[in-house]
Amino acid sequence: KPALCAGCGGKISDRYYLLAVDKQWHLRCLKCCECKLALESELTCFAKDGSIYCKEDYYRRFSVQRCARCHLGISASEMVMRARESVYHLSCFTCTTCNKTLTTGDHFGMK
Repeated sequence: KPALCAGCGGKISDRYYLLAVDKQWHLRCLKCCECKLALESELTCFAKDGSIYCKEDYYRRFSVQRCARCHLGISASEMVMRARESVYHLSCFTCTTCNKTLTTGDHFGMK
């Protein structure tokens, strides 16, 4: 008995199919629920509450790391600056007095 695709509900009679979150998918049907990126050739995909996400959208929506300045999520692929226990987007790591962007090697003080 052919399996049913979790994406389109159609029968999977293809020689190759994908298995993600314990469900079977046609190659063309496994897509990010946010941006519709086809995930068949991606190395990873993420699932939360029954929805499938690409890496970028998953980290954007559910990132546990947040920038200490703007409080927005930081994706796994972003370059960051770290100071003590805090993490910052590169563009957010600035002097609060003059707004100069600080880079690696710059001296600064923290409250």
